[in-house]
Amino acid sequence: MGNVSPTPNQLLTEAIVFWSIGLVIYVGRVVARIIANGSYKRLFVDDYVMAATFAIYTTMLVLIQISARYATNLMDPKDYDQVLADPKQVSDRIYGSKIVIGLEQCMLISTWGVKTCMLILYWRITQNLKSNFYIKILAVYVAVGFVVIMVTYYAVYCRPFSQYWAMPVENMQCATYQYYSITQAVFNISSDAVMFAIPIPLLIRAQLKRRRKVVLIGVMSLGLFTIIAAILNKYFNFASPLTTTYQIWYIREASTAIYVANLMCWWPLLRKLFGVKAFQYNSNRAQRPGNPDNQNNDSSGCDSNNSQSRPLFASPRSWKPPFRRGNKSTPPGKYSGTKRSSTEPINRSNNEFVTGMHRVEAIPLENWTIKEHLRTDTSTTQGSINTLEKQCDV
Repeated sequence: MGNVSPTPNQLLTEAIVFWSIGLVIYVGRVVARIIANGSYKRLFVDDYVMAATFAIYTTMLVLIQISARYATNLMDPKDYDQVLADPKQVSDRIYGSKIVIGLEQCMLISTWGVKTCMLILYWRITQNLKSNFYIKILAVYVAVGFVVIMVTYYAVYCRPFSQYWAMPVENMQCATYQYYSITQAVFNISSDAVMFAIPIPLLIRAQLKRRRKVVLIGVMSLGLFTIIAAILNKYFNFASPLTTTYQIWYIREASTAIYVANLMCWWPLLRKLFGVKAFQYNSNRAQRPGNPDNQNNDSSGCDSNNSQSRPLFASPRSWKPPFRRGNKSTPPGKYSGTKRSSTEPINRSNNEFVTGMHRVEAIPLENWTIKEHLRTDTSTTQGSINTLEKQCDV
């Protein structure tokens, strides 16, 4: 881009392209959640946060277009004499500079809105794990970062506040926003990096098949693209401080964040549209005698016309142990009840997780890594199964 600002047409083209893709991905998220939960009335809190975030993201794109057509007080001081000689240009630049204030707030809120959605997601999947404590610390850090950025923007870096739209501007920080950009980059990139680092070790340690780990880690790793976009945004901002190059990178960074946060919820929709079975559950459990699922291993649901059919993404029915109290076939031993394999909870969790990617936020990761002790009482065993089903149910 050099030292030339992007043209209004260029900004408009990129905004339309990126927003259109974002809209499709966002609508796909909503549809996927409705498929997974069975009703639009059962959406999660982060779904509503994302709805507000997408609206603010859209507003930011509109404000960028307005700002580009009116110009701002961000200009080479050598051109002041020429611009100040034209009252129309002065008036337009003052108006455009005021628009930038709203633009910056929309960018900040949309970025932090995406972080909020991700934190809610990670908080759910790390319940009862030590990592949940780190999520809470990260949430506090994100909140503190937001407050610090807002305070420095309104009360520190540009005083008086009216200098943000002054023509000519006395303090170039009121036009270039460089100190503000540094502060925002520190909290933004660092929090994204920590948010990216927390779930990966958990997935690596989880007792899942390698292919499934690769898929899940790949989904979580989409956050890397957001970090890269944020770094490139600041790089070009400082490389061309007297241009509005940052605006085109605002479009790209905010759009990338929106894409990543919404794509992570697409799995139920993909299965509905394409019947994705690449990582469908398959283990010895599916071949055990007495398992009703053996009748149709390849199907994740029954005919929709059958009133007794199970929903496409319903939790699999619990496996009933072949040996029960009082059964003549009960093997000899000191246990009169059912003896469960120590890997049964892990296999069950893997099945629930992989066959419905939307369940990632509903399944505590401790179910992947903690092996259950042998239970000697049948009622205790059944209670454990019921508890696990409730944890895995959306």
